[in-house]
Amino acid sequence: MRMLRELMPVHSDTAQISRVREARRELEEIFQREMQQERRQLDGWDEFE
Repeated sequence: MRMLRELMPVHSDTAQISRVREARRELEEIFQREMQQERRQLDGWDEFE
């Protein structure tokens, strides 16, 4: 837990909040991309049945 605090800026909470929001947005985009790829693979598998 200490390491995470060291990575975050200490000078202001707003900078910390915006950084967290940006990281969350990036993770959501990656997750959506992965889900789309999985869906495409599942659609492809249905064709072979």
